[in-house]
Amino acid sequence: MLEEMGTVKAVDNNAGKQVIWVETQIKSTCGSCEARSNCGTGAIAKVFANKRESIKFQYDGLVTIGQQVKLGIAEESVLKASIIVYILPLLVLILSALMAQSIFPLFGLNAEIWIILFAFCAAAAAYKFIHRYLNKQSCEHFTPKILSVYPVEQQNIRFKQL
Repeated sequence: MLEEMGTVKAVDNNAGKQVIWVETQIKSTCGSCEARSNCGTGAIAKVFANKRESIKFQYDGLVTIGQQVKLGIAEESVLKASIIVYILPLLVLILSALMAQSIFPLFGLNAEIWIILFAFCAAAAAYKFIHRYLNKQSCEHFTPKILSVYPVEQQNIRFKQL
């Protein structure tokens, strides 16, 4: 289970259901790397440092703004989502290029530009199909869940009697 801490930023009631907005901070491991000053990835990480992401959840329990929550998502879900979104269009790109390379010369299209255009169009179509498919499906297993809600920390000021 991949876990992340977040902060409740808003609480709404929509049609009798409580909706909370949880904000998380995008983290980068580049801050602890020895080669961060000579690395292009480190320069890009500085641009995206301190970025925040807000996620909407339906939650039945009691929460208040500023409360810390622990979010989690299964590793299998992240792996499946990565395969669907990245690997599948890449496979379509490669297979369509191979198919076009063997079929297009039969129609007198010998230029490589036709193969490249066909492969990119097929990959774009596959990506659009995946996008529509995932929007129509109930993708609850691809979204994080609230694992626990931590109580609000109160600052107790102790006074010492003289």
